Amino acid sequence: PEDQEKRGKALLRLSLFEMHYTPAGQRLITFGFANDRWLPRYTLGVGDVVALSAVDVPPAGRPIGTVYEKTRKEITVAFNVKIPSWVGRASQYALAKAENKTTFDRMYEAVKTVGQAPHGRLAHLRNLSLGLKRPGQRDAVPESKLNYFNPALNAQQKWAVCKAFEAEEVFLLHGPPGTGKTSVLIEMIRQAHAQGQSVLVSAPSNAACDHVLDCLVRAGESVTRLGHPARMKPALRDHTFSFQLAAHPLAKMIDDHSAKLERLLTQKERKDERGALSREDSRELWDEINFLRDDIRKLRAEIFQQVWKSSDIVVATHTVCGDPLIRAKTFDWVVIDEATQAIEPATWIPAMAAGKLILAGDHCQLPPTVFSPRRGPDSFHHTLFERFHEHLEAGAKLRLETQYRMHEKIMGFSSREFYEGKLIADDSAKNRVLADLPGVKDSELTRLPFVFLDTAGLGYEENLEEGTSSRTNEQEALLAVKLYRQLLEAGVQAADIALISPYSAQVKLLASLILQERDDSDSAAVAEINSIDSFQGREKEAVIVSLVRSNLTGEMGFLADTRRMNVALTRAKRKLIVIGDSATISSIPFYEDFIRYAESVEGYLSAWEFAQ
Repeated sequence: PEDQEKRGKALLRLSLFEMHYTPAGQRLITFGFANDRWLPRYTLGVGDVVALSAVDVPPAGRPIGTVYEKTRKEITVAFNVKIPSWVGRASQYALAKAENKTTFDRMYEAVKTVGQAPHGRLAHLRNLSLGLKRPGQRDAVPESKLNYFNPALNAQQKWAVCKAFEAEEVFLLHGPPGTGKTSVLIEMIRQAHAQGQSVLVSAPSNAACDHVLDCLVRAGESVTRLGHPARMKPALRDHTFSFQLAAHPLAKMIDDHSAKLERLLTQKERKDERGALSREDSRELWDEINFLRDDIRKLRAEIFQQVWKSSDIVVATHTVCGDPLIRAKTFDWVVIDEATQAIEPATWIPAMAAGKLILAGDHCQLPPTVFSPRRGPDSFHHTLFERFHEHLEAGAKLRLETQYRMHEKIMGFSSREFYEGKLIADDSAKNRVLADLPGVKDSELTRLPFVFLDTAGLGYEENLEEGTSSRTNEQEALLAVKLYRQLLEAGVQAADIALISPYSAQVKLLASLILQERDDSDSAAVAEINSIDSFQGREKEAVIVSLVRSNLTGEMGFLADTRRMNVALTRAKRKLIVIGDSATISSIPFYEDFIRYAESVEGYLSAWEFAQ
């Protein structure tokens, strides 16, 4: 435990502050330090699985819970298991991160089930993914047949909805940056539900599930979210299955029965201790106790069936979709968002429940994080989305091509390199610049949408962070902060600016430099500083990208994966500034083309000229 504590994965010498319940009936226990002291820095986050222990408690007696809430002074854990009697009596407690094998076990089970399916729906879906079968197609669905919920959808987005209905077994929606993929998915889900179809919506992360849930709730749909409430946004917890069970009219009767049962058990225990219970009285008491227990079981089963039966739209992460509750049911539609960010075994977990499978994502952006060096179509680097994309015919997939985020010069290079030059900037986005924003001064800085700032020849050298494989470039960071300060002085709001870098060490350096530069207005505190990987799916009015790499050998590290650069280049709406060393990055043809593109749109500028 002491070693875990040093690594921030355990909290020791805790006091128990409070034992209470969630509205859904889960036991909550709050811990902290005595004397109102702050907890030390630790990595346990909301949603993490933890083991509770105390001195002299064997491992078998340690209940497993989930971090529900945390502050600087307290941490609250939710338990679905029975709390041992020693909890509440010990003088000190410890919480340590626990191993969670559920995800691995469910992925293994999914791959095994799909791989061994001899025939039927699963075998057919598997064979489609391998190119051994051709997908079926239903009759064409004219746009006029659908009464669209979202009138703002463009013609291609409406066509995508129609194509999803025409598909017999599987449909792929390829959504490049800013093309409104989520809006199309929400329309598909609502149209399917309106036609009496049951829909399971899944995504690899809780954040992605929460985003879809939030969109559906705002649209007025009744949705059930499966999973532990601790892993969801607090504002959305009322839509969880456990909260819906607790809100059922019969739940009050269960509470009353449970309270009465607790009183009877306490009464029996006390009378047994005094020897004041005759055999006849004992039998009558047990009959009443067993009657209440049986009635509680029946009521719970009835509530469960009623709530689950009425759950026509269900949202859950891939791992939660391996729950027996879902595995026992086939949904008319299974819609998987961010399908290019999950490894294939994880994607098969929700896919097994599909009558029709809809996969949405962008394989030209960052893939799931995989540490295995093995590559190729039979590796974890190859997603199920990509497998289907290779084998499905044109009628079973569609790429959205009108984007609403970026100025056309910001969009241009990514469109050419990743999307066959087919992306089109909508009129609402194609010419907008920072100078158009209220309160922003009109200048060259705010009029030009795209700049590559070349640091070649200036000696801006990268450095390896001690004890890690991450890198920094201090001079480049100082230049990025200077540009950031100029944007603020031009009237751009700090909340509209992001500084991103591929390296976490550079992110920390940028954050510390900006912290040093904070003025009394405290505006710098709301700027976003993040890694490229963490910023995927996000956008800002202005984005400054620090590439970091600057060396004599042209070594690029994981920037050699050009999909990371695609993410970096497609986050900005009105202003994109990329800082890098052309002598280093041009060792890869992709980056050489990028520099030529910058020159072609009058976006190339030497950092030396900028300094002058």
